[in-house]
Amino acid sequence: MTLLVGLAASDGIVMAADSRGTFGDPRGVTAQNDAQQKAHILSPKVAALVAGTGALGDLVIDEVRATLATNGAVDATPVLFALRTAVKSRYDEWFASVPAIQPQQQAATGQVPVRPELAFVVGGHDANGTPRLFQLASQFDFAPMVVNHGFAVAGVAQYALYLLNRLYEKNRSLADLTALAVYVITETASQDGKVGGPVRVVVLRPQANAEMLSPDKVARIEAENASRARILRDSFYRQEVINHAETALGETPVPQ
Repeated sequence: MTLLVGLAASDGIVMAADSRGTFGDPRGVTAQNDAQQKAHILSPKVAALVAGTGALGDLVIDEVRATLATNGAVDATPVLFALRTAVKSRYDEWFASVPAIQPQQQAATGQVPVRPELAFVVGGHDANGTPRLFQLASQFDFAPMVVNHGFAVAGVAQYALYLLNRLYEKNRSLADLTALAVYVITETASQDGKVGGPVRVVVLRPQANAEMLSPDKVARIEAENASRARILRDSFYRQEVINHAETALGETPVPQ
């Protein structure tokens, strides 16, 4: 499994992914490694994250890079549609005997064949500087989905959605939301073994080329996040915080 996170900031977009690959039926014994590269820079303005059957995703990513080198597209929307065209064409070729969309209940219980799961989170900027987040997923035949609420997740999403619904604010800076993206992945990894390994991070600014952060920089962010987590935990137990809350509610603070 995996976890992909894309966040829109006030001054750019951050894209982050774990690097754990799991092999086998998750209901039984599985193998894993932490060397998967799920974050890809497609053009100077656009990055894509890949979840699901990574080997197929990597083939599609290579094909899209070759296409973009030929047609010269660099902006978010044209790159998205180049990716969508490539992956849909390949899936229709490779899995022609399997319908793209199957009845959900029958698919979940194994009554009908399904195509291998594959999903992309795509982020970048259009020519006018507008930030864009999109998702493509095999279960929807890679129909383009626009993300307008500021964050996109794919993979093991339940913890990430909880944290982002509590902590995400779209007007925060790229630096703040880079820390949040890393935090969401490492916190999920602490609770679910299907997520883990080094966190890969790409930052996208309107007037600069996409940047893959170095492992050292990501490690520094993780260390800073550990301090944030301790402050958050300690603040919950500080008596002056409790007293402030009680005062705000019109109650008499409990003396220390």
